[in-house]
Amino acid sequence: MRVKGWCRIMTYKNILIGCDGSPESLNAFKRAIEIAKNNDSRLFIANVIKRQHVNTESVALGFGIAEIDIDIQDAINQRQKLLDELKQKAISSGINEVKTILKIGSPKLMLSYDIVNENKIDLEVVGATGLGKVAQVLIGSTATFVVENSKSDVIVVKN
Repeated sequence: MRVKGWCRIMTYKNILIGCDGSPESLNAFKRAIEIAKNNDSRLFIANVIKRQHVNTESVALGFGIAEIDIDIQDAINQRQKLLDELKQKAISSGINEVKTILKIGSPKLMLSYDIVNENKIDLEVVGATGLGKVAQVLIGSTATFVVENSKSDVIVVKN
C-alpha cells in the first residue's frame, strides 16, 4: 500500500478475472489487464465449467434444448483454448505473469472461495451480469454472489 497525499492508494498483487467468453466477461478482462499493468500484478484468468452443464454446453440459464452428446473433453478443450487466447492477449498487452485456471464446479463458489484462497487473490474483476431481472431473481448472478461472498476486493465492470 502506498500513501499519496492524504489518501492511501491500494496496490494489488494477485488479480483474478473469471472469464467465460461472454461480452460482459471480455469487457471485464480488458479492465483487469489495465489494472494489472498499473499495479505490476500477476493476472489469474479463470474459467469454471458448471458441473451440471458439463454435457449441456448449449443450455443457457438452464432453459432451452440440451445437447447431451457433447463430450466432456470437448468442453474442456474449448474452454482451455479460450484461456490460452486470453493469456496470449494479456502477455502481449504487457502483463509479465499470467496463469490460467480451468475447473469444473460451481462458478460462484470457485470464484468466491477456492480460487481466491489457493492463489492469494487480493482483487477480483467481474463483468456485470448479462441476465435479465427475472433470471437474476430466479437463479442469481455469479457477479452478485462474488461481490457478497469473496474475501478479496471486487470490481464489477459494466458495459
